[in-house]
Amino acid sequence: MKSVVKMMGVALTALLALGACNKDRVDYIDPSDSVKDNVGYLLVGGMEASILEDTENISSPASTRAEGVDINTFDVVITNKAGDEVASFKYGERPQEPIALEGGVYTIAMSSAKMEGAAWESPVYAGEKEVIVTRKQTTEVKDLVCKLANIKVTVAYSVDLADQLDGDYTKMSVELSESSLEYAFTETRAGYFAPVAAENTLKLTFNCRYKGETKDIIMTNEIKGVKAAQWRKINVVVQHAADGTATIGIVCDTWTYDEEVTFDTSASLMEEVIPDDTDAPVIVWEGHDLAQPFELTDDMFDAEGNFTSSINLDITAKAAIKSLVVKVSSDNADFTTAYSEIMALEEDLCAATASNTILKMMGYPTDAKDATTTRLKFGSQAELLKSYEGTHSYEITATDVNGAYATATLTVKYGQNVAPRIVWVGYDIDKQQTYVAGMTCDLKVTAPLTIADFKVKIISATLTPEELAGVGLAGEFSLVNDTQFFESLKNLGFPVGDEVAGKSELDLSITNFLGVLNMLGAGEHNFEMSVTDAEGNTTSKTVMMRFE
Repeated sequence: MKSVVKMMGVALTALLALGACNKDRVDYIDPSDSVKDNVGYLLVGGMEASILEDTENISSPASTRAEGVDINTFDVVITNKAGDEVASFKYGERPQEPIALEGGVYTIAMSSAKMEGAAWESPVYAGEKEVIVTRKQTTEVKDLVCKLANIKVTVAYSVDLADQLDGDYTKMSVELSESSLEYAFTETRAGYFAPVAAENTLKLTFNCRYKGETKDIIMTNEIKGVKAAQWRKINVVVQHAADGTATIGIVCDTWTYDEEVTFDTSASLMEEVIPDDTDAPVIVWEGHDLAQPFELTDDMFDAEGNFTSSINLDITAKAAIKSLVVKVSSDNADFTTAYSEIMALEEDLCAATASNTILKMMGYPTDAKDATTTRLKFGSQAELLKSYEGTHSYEITATDVNGAYATATLTVKYGQNVAPRIVWVGYDIDKQQTYVAGMTCDLKVTAPLTIADFKVKIISATLTPEELAGVGLAGEFSLVNDTQFFESLKNLGFPVGDEVAGKSELDLSITNFLGVLNMLGAGEHNFEMSVTDAEGNTTSKTVMMRFE
């Protein structure tokens, strides 16, 4: 027993000296650092931009290439959520030092040139992404992909029809908004049109004349739903009817000729179909009852603050999903305010106003529309949920193309009238751990109703109460009330007295004590801890250590 006491005495003396050294340490702060509290940093020096050179080809797998494009000449513009420019530079001259910005959502946009309304062989490549700058943190932009930003349009003729047309009287006019290009019969160049909306309408006018004829044929049409990065290939062909006749046609739906067209005006009345409940979409969180609130706790996060669990809601539908609405509410107005600064409190994910970057960041799918299965990963919002005490609700309504729908509500509670919690940061406190060199035992205690008492009981075959008494400790003690042990406990890293009582959060480390126990050799030592809050709620957890 004397050897144990002597060894612990030496160890405690060393720890006391270490504590003194720590008290004398000075953390130097750069006096030039005078940034505001709400300032973070954006690092773009390591950003690797690339060009997605293939356009989306609607008619065939052909593609266009960005020949001779120098990405270093692209303009980079950073704007805030209000659309105000906060920085700009050439990609090849991007700053290597972090850019100081107020915390918030920013858009980084790159472009090869300014788009004209319509021009020949003038592709413009552009890309953008949203980033979130967090207070006193550095956000690094690692990549950005640019793709065709305007619409590519070409006109071609089938060989059998081209032989029949008089090239001098054949042309195609393509118009988008107030811009247009005229494609001569022999025109092989591509025209590029600047989109004016997410979905655009191309207006086409086709003039032609058969060889040896004097009468012009005029055809007009509209192509709707045209988007940036698409290649619309307009093909003029010979269409053969079932009766053996042949006419000029365009490979495009809903073409209208300047001749009279007779439509079948008869209409059949359709009976309204009310979907059966069994056909409605299903919303589930496997292994959890959505009717019961989910309690988010600190022990669900690792030492770096990463959420180590999952909150995945799966939606399955028998027919394609038409809309997926998420409506957010909370009894804590600060939470809804913070959420609304990122995206709308009510959003149809099938027609989202938020960008794909924001949706992915929030754990929401970007491809739910027309799918029959999709997943919402609310674990991506765990840090946001943990930042605000209260009860937060997500009402999810999934509706398919047949009108069948289902509604479910995910309720997440954090920090409201819950019992005290004791978490061993980085480890499972409910399992025995085997000591290895460099191991830490940092405990995080939370008590929303504040701590009234914190008791510790040491259970060990080696560290008997008698031996502990030899170094000023006991086998069982209170960090709040047993003042006679305070000095020894403080040397071991324990907070005591007012450092514990009345606190709602407490960081406690017994890492130094683990070093002492390791010096004693093989054995098992348990530390049973009980935290009682101001309303008498008590939580007990045991740190179980094995030394080899």
